[in-house]
Amino acid sequence: MLPGHASPFILVESMWTCSLGLKYEKAFGYNSVLVGAVQRWLSHLPSASHVLECGCGTGVPIACTIANGGHHYYGIDIATGMLELCQQRVPEGSFQLVNMLSYKPPRLFDGVVASLSFFELSYEEHLQMARNWFEWLRPGGYFLVCTTTDEEPGAKDEGYGDKSQSAFNWETGCTGGVKASFMGYNFLCTMFTQRGWVRLLRGAGFDIVNMETDLYVSGSEPDEPRLYVIARKPEVDETA
Repeated sequence: MLPGHASPFILVESMWTCSLGLKYEKAFGYNSVLVGAVQRWLSHLPSASHVLECGCGTGVPIACTIANGGHHYYGIDIATGMLELCQQRVPEGSFQLVNMLSYKPPRLFDGVVASLSFFELSYEEHLQMARNWFEWLRPGGYFLVCTTTDEEPGAKDEGYGDKSQSAFNWETGCTGGVKASFMGYNFLCTMFTQRGWVRLLRGAGFDIVNMETDLYVSGSEPDEPRLYVIARKPEVDETA
C-alpha cells in the first residue's frame, strides 16, 4: 500500500442523485475533445460491437456516442440516479447497478471505456481494475480511459488537487490520498501521472495505441488537465 494511503476509499453512491447528475452533465457533458477521443476509439472496433462503459454516469456524451454509432451498449454504475438518467438516453442499452470492483461481465467485449469514474479507488484497486479491463476484452479489443492527470513533483503545474499531505511514489507514478473538491463535495482520491498510467496499463498486458492531453475548462469548476489513452489487448494473451 502506498505511503499516506491508509485504506481503500469508500465509493459514495448516495452522492450521485439525478439532480447532481444533471448539474454534472451541464458542466462536463458536452466536451468535444472527449467525444473526438471516443470516436477515434470506436473507429478501431467492428460494426455492431459489444461495448461496456465502466461508470456510465448520465449517458452524455459517451453512451450516446456509442449507441448512435450502431453498437450494443452495456453500462454499469454504482449510483441508481446515474443509471436512471443513462437508461433514459440509451433505452436500448443493457444496464446493471453494481460496484465496478465486483462486476461479473456476461460476455467478452469488443471495447471497454472508463471515464472519470475511478478516482476514489486505492492504488491496489486501480491495479485490480486494470486487470479487469484487460480480462473483460476479447483478444484484439480496445480500451479507452479518460482521466484527470497528476504531474511529477516539481513540475510547473503539479496537476489536480491538494497534495500537501499526500505521498508521491516515483516507481508507480501515483499519489495516494490527494485532497480534492468536486461540485461541492470534498473527498480523497488517487492520481497517476501520464507515466503512471502507461505503467499501469502495460502492467496489465495492454499495448498503448494513442495518448492525448487536453486542459478542460468547464467555466463552473476548476480547470482540469485531462488524459485520453487508447490501449489494445493483444490478439494472443502474452501475459499468460
